Amino acid sequence: MKKLALLLVTAFIVILFTVSCSKKKEDPKPQKTYSELIVGRWKTDAEQPYHEVYYSDGTGKFWDEADDVTEEEATTFDWSIDSNNKLTQIHHMQEGQGDIPQYCNILTLNETTFKYNNDGWRAEYTLYRE
Repeated sequence: MKKLALLLVTAFIVILFTVSCSKKKEDPKPQKTYSELIVGRWKTDAEQPYHEVYYSDGTGKFWDEADDVTEEEATTFDWSIDSNNKLTQIHHMQEGQGDIPQYCNILTLNETTFKYNNDGWRAEYTLYRE
């Protein structure tokens, strides 16, 4: 009986050390949300690129070098992304022309590529992180 008890205690200790010493699975990094991924500078790969900049406070700006517009002359906007990952930009037009909303479908958004289309103009944009 003592041999059986000793064998059970030994087996228990071996199991205990095996379980406690096994490598724990690391928790995967939490995925960034679109609202986190979008923050930064983006541009097209054209010779005279179109640029968009998104700030973490929900503001941004855009300009198009093809239209001979510089960053200092950029149009500003406010942006938000809803729970369905729809991007809304409210463009603040210059010279008192008012605000123009643009509602966009995010097609791709990751660390390097941002692709979207807008509902109103049916345009599609592919931008890359600067």
